[in-house]
Amino acid sequence: MSDAKQVDPQLHVRNLLMGFVVSRALQVAAELGVADALADGPKDREALAREVGAHAGTLHRLMRALASFGLFDQLPDGRFANTPSSEYLRSDTPGSLRALARMHGGSPLWQAWADLEHSVRSGEPSFTHFHGSLMFEYLAAHPESARRFDEGMVASSRLMNDAIVDAYEWDRIGTLVDVGGGVGSTLAAILQANPRMQGVLFDLPHVIERGRDHLAQKGVAARCRTETGSFFDSIPSGADAYFIKHIIHDWDDADCLRILGNCRAAMPDHAKLLVCEKVIPPGNEPSVAKTMDLVMLVLTDGGRERTEQEFRDLFARAGLRLARVVPTRADNSILEVIK
Repeated sequence: MSDAKQVDPQLHVRNLLMGFVVSRALQVAAELGVADALADGPKDREALAREVGAHAGTLHRLMRALASFGLFDQLPDGRFANTPSSEYLRSDTPGSLRALARMHGGSPLWQAWADLEHSVRSGEPSFTHFHGSLMFEYLAAHPESARRFDEGMVASSRLMNDAIVDAYEWDRIGTLVDVGGGVGSTLAAILQANPRMQGVLFDLPHVIERGRDHLAQKGVAARCRTETGSFFDSIPSGADAYFIKHIIHDWDDADCLRILGNCRAAMPDHAKLLVCEKVIPPGNEPSVAKTMDLVMLVLTDGGRERTEQEFRDLFARAGLRLARVVPTRADNSILEVIK
């Protein structure tokens, strides 16, 4: 039974209506670096405010609210401390979500949610309606926003990299192309776990510039070459497998068919296409895929999360076949696709 059926329906609706307040407060705490400031122990509001550059009284109110949700701890003497949850807002914690919180809380993405009604009424992305350009065009023209977006995507990848590595038989693959792989966070994790594998990181030139540094930092640059280009034009050919994570959900069916068609053209007959995405489950139970589907509505021009049947139909239209769905212990699945 879901939580919605266990509480007073009116209170349930009221609590959901106020959910944006908690989300925004969490994002501000991440932006200020509060969890980093508490890394060495509890602090009173004056000391904490001085360290993060905030007003002591209003910071106290922010922290008190977040503490009521377990995100920080307000001690009996009034000082604030980290909790197991707020540890993930620290910059130096493995699996940190601070960059992801800062990405969602950054002005361009946050402002776009003000136009959600426009998206629902018109079917158009509210990001474009608010900012006057598509999100990826906006990021290309605003380097600081692009950097924050990339850092958020790396944080998101770290959240699921171990689950992806553990879920699939990567050791059967000789060469893996990561299509639109960003800075190579997931590809690096796969290569680290499979020392015999060769990798190819493929993305736009300005992304690959940062990707080379990341691959070197992870110690896999010697086994991973980089190639630049757009998956709307062509994709490096001849590999044993092609990995494409969180790309298909960014685009409408027509654009997805262009991407998938280019993947098919690059694939030898024995190759597999491994599509890593959230799959919307049936029924009314809560699912992060259903929430992310609204994120796609707001931020992208036609992007969406899909059900298994919608994926199956999409692949068939591209001359491909969904062979199996491999769940991970995170909220993504790996859809194994063949010619």
